[in-house]
Amino acid sequence: MDCAKGRAVADLYDEVMVEILSRVPVKDLRRCTCVCKSWRNLITDPLNRKKLPQTLEGFFHGVVGGPHSYGQFTSLSGSGERVAPVDPSFSFITAMLPGVERMVLLDSCNGLLLFGCTREDKFGYIVTNPATEELMTVPASSGSCPLPPPFERDMVGGERYAHTFLMFNPAVSSHFHLVQIWENKAAKEVETVHSYSSETKAWSDRSSKWGRGEEGGEWELWGESVIGFMCGWTLVDGLLHFLAFDLQKEETVIIAVDGDGETRRIIGWHGKDVRAIVFIGESQDHLHCIGVNVQLDQGSEVRFTRMSIWVLEDYDTQAWILKHNVSSLQFFELLSHPIKDFHIVAIHPYHNSFILIQHWNQKLVSYNMDTQELHGLGTLGKGYAVITPYIPCFLESSVLATKH
Repeated sequence: MDCAKGRAVADLYDEVMVEILSRVPVKDLRRCTCVCKSWRNLITDPLNRKKLPQTLEGFFHGVVGGPHSYGQFTSLSGSGERVAPVDPSFSFITAMLPGVERMVLLDSCNGLLLFGCTREDKFGYIVTNPATEELMTVPASSGSCPLPPPFERDMVGGERYAHTFLMFNPAVSSHFHLVQIWENKAAKEVETVHSYSSETKAWSDRSSKWGRGEEGGEWELWGESVIGFMCGWTLVDGLLHFLAFDLQKEETVIIAVDGDGETRRIIGWHGKDVRAIVFIGESQDHLHCIGVNVQLDQGSEVRFTRMSIWVLEDYDTQAWILKHNVSSLQFFELLSHPIKDFHIVAIHPYHNSFILIQHWNQKLVSYNMDTQELHGLGTLGKGYAVITPYIPCFLESSVLATKH
């Protein structure tokens, strides 16, 4: 009897500890494995894996406009493995939502995925957790809302786009936000910003804050800016960060907005002898920028000569600290390399590494800043266009539904 009671108490202790550890960030969870043997056994037990915080598993990818615009997965392990932690065809979505004609994977954030879709000739969005097969549909922000770039490429014109970003932090709330930026490429300006909250289940229109030339409005804060949508975006301290180039001041800034789409911070980039910023991301709780020095060859092709990684150590003073420096000779074994031949897709959230695509051979590779080595992860194949990082989240949601 005493033995049974002792086992019951031990099992209860394990359950409580796993529940506590499930709320600990990944980097701290790893430190917890060094506390004692019992904690290490709890954390490494495969039965507890789904209950604990996860890290970057790999990337969904596919061909925009093709029959498999997502459907493939490359693991970060680099073993050539393409077995995704979830079904990369997302067949549960079409089973739950009959009539979906087309889906394009637009964004991911801490385990949730954002799809743009057409259903019954209407455009809208799907937010889903593929690990739990839960989802929620979101209507378009308005009848005049432009389509996102993957859809608009199939249309005539393509001068106006709606870029929609997903914001979700399960450690803070089970609710998510969408921030949508309407871009007019012909006029080289942001038209307006909309936001959606899963809590209110409604879009908010910030058009009144975007009167062109109005003093005190958000247009004045951003000015005539071109958003660097191909240069990454990231969630840091609950704010969505992305790059913008101010055409009037001819300088790059980082804009941070909250879940309501309101501008909360504009972070300056003071040159640092870097010609251009090619990517921003979050790693180890800090905002990171990857910049390059470039030169023009005789054919006026832009070539990268040196790459540097910077970390924002202090938000208040906007102090950027150089974290790593690597030359093209070290990186590609060439004195310079065409900048269009590679594209950075992610900074690892917990390691000193980043992931990029080598366009000339369609390979996804990671670069380790500590060892200064490139490591092949897999070949994407021809025609790839959408590359989406994925961090699983196995927590069931009170916001998303398992049936619709």
